[in-house]
Amino acid sequence: MKNLMILASLLLSLQLGKKEKIEVPAMKSVELTYQEFASFDVNISSTSKTPIDVSVIDPKTKKQVQGFGLGSYGNAVVSVNPEHILRLKNNSLNDMNLSIEFVERKPYTYNPENAPEINFTMHNSSLKSIPLIIPNVMNPNLSPMSNSGVSLKVGQKIYFRDGAKKVLILTVDESIKPGDKIDMAKLVKDLKKD
Repeated sequence: MKNLMILASLLLSLQLGKKEKIEVPAMKSVELTYQEFASFDVNISSTSKTPIDVSVIDPKTKKQVQGFGLGSYGNAVVSVNPEHILRLKNNSLNDMNLSIEFVERKPYTYNPENAPEINFTMHNSSLKSIPLIIPNVMNPNLSPMSNSGVSLKVGQKIYFRDGAKKVLILTVDESIKPGDKIDMAKLVKDLKKD
């Protein structure tokens, strides 16, 4: 069955801290553009049992620059460049609901202009969701048996959220090659052995 896409280019002003409800029909996508992407991050909260694919698309190249799976009742904060599109894709047979709101963008602690970015895939080989924290980028919840493509700068740290604490599981470096698939479940499992 061919996926159909709903294009919702919203150039409306959404006030800081005010939630907007969005419904994503079964087997469809919603694409969002906001002028506020330049100043704020986007907090996405799922109010459905259905997981959803979240991606940021460069409309010039039509390529994904970052993305992840948001699990049922999941929550993530995403930074979107003002010229990019936020795509929410529902691959299930059920309609799903979520809300978005703009939140204060925290100052980026590591982002040297000359640091290269590496495109790679975070793979969850387990049957449990993996909550991650990627400071100043997003806080994805990797769905079971899923892949999430990311483009991160060398030096970016990735933490595993273990209850109330966060534990460093990966720092992006040159040993990660473009297109690599990193098994985050294995990193978490190895962490728990220590």
